[in-house]
Amino acid sequence: MGLLVNPNKSQAIIIGSRRLLPKIQISDLPHLILNGSVIPYMPTVKDLGLLIDQNLSWQPQVNNVSRRIFSNIHSLKRLQNCLPVKTKVHLCQTLLLPLLDYGDVCYLDLTEDRLNKLERLQNLCIRYIFGLRKYDHISEYRSRLEWVEIRDRRHLHMLTLLFNILHNPHSPTYLSSRFIDLSAHGLGLRSETLLNLLIPKHTSVFYEKSFTVQAAKVWNKLDPDTRNAPSINVFKGRLKKSFLS
Repeated sequence: MGLLVNPNKSQAIIIGSRRLLPKIQISDLPHLILNGSVIPYMPTVKDLGLLIDQNLSWQPQVNNVSRRIFSNIHSLKRLQNCLPVKTKVHLCQTLLLPLLDYGDVCYLDLTEDRLNKLERLQNLCIRYIFGLRKYDHISEYRSRLEWVEIRDRRHLHMLTLLFNILHNPHSPTYLSSRFIDLSAHGLGLRSETLLNLLIPKHTSVFYEKSFTVQAAKVWNKLDPDTRNAPSINVFKGRLKKSFLS
C-alpha cells in the first residue's frame, strides 16, 4: 500500500493491490489538508503527464495514449495521399511516436494485452505511412523504417536511461545507488563481465516489475560489447542493431 499526493493539482491517491484496496474505507481516513484546503482522494491522478491509477494497472495511461494517437492520425489522414513517404515518416516521428515513448520506463509492468495495444498503435503509424490496409502485414515495412518492435523499443529506452545512470558521474544518488556492479564489489571478474549488475532481492510483485529490478535483469543479458560501449551513441547503435537483427 502507498499514498501519492500531487500538491500541484491538489489530489491524492492510495495505491495498492486489488486484494487490499477494498478493505480501506476512504470516508474513514483522516483529511489531507494543504494550505487550508482539503485534498481529495482520487481513483486516478496525473503526475508529469502520466495517469496513475490505484492498482498501477496503467490502463488509464494506455487509453489516453491510444486516444491521442487516434485523434492525431485522424487529422493527418486528410493529407495522407498528398504527402511523400519521407514527410509522413517525419510526421509520425514528431507527432505520434513521442506519445508512445513518453515516460514508458515508468510503467514497465504492463500486461501482454496492454503491450499488444501499444504495438497496434505503432502498427497504425506504419499503416499510415505506407497507406496499408487493416489486415496487411507490416513486418516488412517496419524493417524498411528500421523501427524496433514496441517491446524492444521500451527496452531500448530503459537501457539507455540505465547506461546514463551508470556512466554519468552526476547521476542522482537516489538512482545510481540502486545499481551495484558485481565486479566492483569482488562478486565477479571485471575482465569477464564489466558492469554485471546485482539483482536486488524482491518479494513483492510490484517491486519485481520495477525499473530497478527489470533494468538490471535485461542489462545483464546484453553482450559484453554492448555493455562496454564507449559512449551513449555507440551503445544505442549497438543495442538497436541487436534488436533489429
